[in-house]
Amino acid sequence: MDFLDAFLSSFSKPPKLSPGISAETLLGRIYEEEKDLPGQSLLSIRAYGSHYILPPFSYSFHSFPCYLLLYTTNGCGTLQTKEKTFLLKEMSLLFFQCSQPFSLSVSGHFWNFEAYFCTGSLFSTFYRNQKGTLWDLEDSPEILRHLQMLETNNRTPLRRNHILDLKCFTNLFSDLILMREPETNPKKNFPGYLLYMKKCFDYSYTDHYSLTDFEQKLSVSKYRLCREFTTVYGTSPLRYLNQRRIEAAKDLLNTTNMSVHDVGCSVGFENTNHFISLFKRDAGTTPNAYRKEKSTSQTCKE
Repeated sequence: MDFLDAFLSSFSKPPKLSPGISAETLLGRIYEEEKDLPGQSLLSIRAYGSHYILPPFSYSFHSFPCYLLLYTTNGCGTLQTKEKTFLLKEMSLLFFQCSQPFSLSVSGHFWNFEAYFCTGSLFSTFYRNQKGTLWDLEDSPEILRHLQMLETNNRTPLRRNHILDLKCFTNLFSDLILMREPETNPKKNFPGYLLYMKKCFDYSYTDHYSLTDFEQKLSVSKYRLCREFTTVYGTSPLRYLNQRRIEAAKDLLNTTNMSVHDVGCSVGFENTNHFISLFKRDAGTTPNAYRKEKSTSQTCKE
């Protein structure tokens, strides 16, 4: 049974849709499974769709053997199981295992969302620790950047890069776990002000920061903040922040045609020369040389 047939046979009752909308609309674009792709056992996106939905729109499933990642950009939807109801509002992300009875419907006047139907060990491993988790991404620009990169890569199927999908999902899941780490790992009794600083650097690294600002906000001496942050995380606050920015810059250099100046500005460096100097110190080469090297490497692999 192919993926579309499995989807259509998973309905517990016929979907309620607007006239002219077919039952498979929810899947969007279905990908043919390519068994020889590297990392296929880790990740396989079976279908992807970007949807703007108006009522009526309601699906009911008894079981569907895949995982579902739902990112709501505008409007509102609802996913309901026997035990729980998830309200999928603007800037929310839901990761859900579909092998259980559930229903999916629009709530209110419209629902604009992206849906990824996936299989693979990467998803099952992540789901074991994050069952049916709903995240609010309003203050999570790093997560949103991963989702934007995924959307861009899947928008044009002929240019889609499977390895980039794998990279995006790995980074996405890693950052989602880190978002919850202070709440779920009681062994790390770090001061709350250090966790706050690190979270700012991890998820809002494009913003401007100074130790004086943190001192005023947290009511802790900036010298103490710098000393304790360095002790706990092995590097100074400024160096940690710049490392996060450089990591983001490498992704942009690998996946976009943005100029070096625009890449630097996008990750929080206002001075291009300063950006190039820090990038060279971290990567051992300039941003342009790094881009050419990665592009040549990718071409050789293809």
